[in-house]
Amino acid sequence: MSLMPIGKVSNFANEKTMQLLALWKESVSIIELDQASSEDFLFDEYSHYIVIHEPLKMEFSQKKEEWNKRFCREAGVSVAELVKADEGKIYFKGIFARNNALVHGIVPYTSFDNAEADYPPAGMEQLKNKTMEVALPEAKGKTILDVGCGVGNLTLKIARINPESRVTGIDLLEDTMKQCRLNAVAYNIKNLSFKAASVYELPFENEEFETVTCFFMLHHLEDIPRALSEIKRVLIHGGKMLAVEPLDHHHGTERGINDWTELVESAGFSVQTQQIGRAVLVRARPE
Repeated sequence: MSLMPIGKVSNFANEKTMQLLALWKESVSIIELDQASSEDFLFDEYSHYIVIHEPLKMEFSQKKEEWNKRFCREAGVSVAELVKADEGKIYFKGIFARNNALVHGIVPYTSFDNAEADYPPAGMEQLKNKTMEVALPEAKGKTILDVGCGVGNLTLKIARINPESRVTGIDLLEDTMKQCRLNAVAYNIKNLSFKAASVYELPFENEEFETVTCFFMLHHLEDIPRALSEIKRVLIHGGKMLAVEPLDHHHGTERGINDWTELVESAGFSVQTQQIGRAVLVRARPE
């Protein structure tokens, strides 16, 4: 890269967390400018920008060759959405760069990315959007726990539509939770917190939450009954669990709607299910 750097990226991405590249499409990074002002790069009529930055020092599998071309060669190129700008700092959503990566350019972007580009694949994103139109409005209560929250995109949405609620998100890696907290600061959402924790050992009291959500995560687990037992423990009497699971995407064991119903009922829940496209929404209450 021959261009002089204009600043650097500040986030909580590292080589391990960047393996889950799809999550970073929803994550906020700060570009800390060296000397220039944000006004030198931003324009009122543009919402998205091309950000040229240092490449990732890693390689994805051959199945992700498009990602390697965009982010792991001579330069990284991200199409990012402007969140806000503040005193030499620009907040962008969707920068695929690690913490402290140098930034070499920021230019306006006038159209969305090619729909056929595999970066990350659009199919699962569309399915998530479709299911969340139904599931998110049902995620209500004074206390809400989002299990397996990733970088917190859905957790932030839950907190935003429930401003009087106390919302908590958990996932395994502390660096990911730090990124969640940065995302919350960027969007000025304050009624939530994030903890690094395992669903197998939730760090909460019995009957602490009115609602527990787990979206597109149970099928990743090796011991789903154990996870459901912990979720049931932290739910209040009369509380509910909302889970969404894909029907044609699995890790080891393929499950249909009847399989999910039986699995959740066996954990001591009463269950209602609703198919939404290629996914199932599970509404469950402790018996």
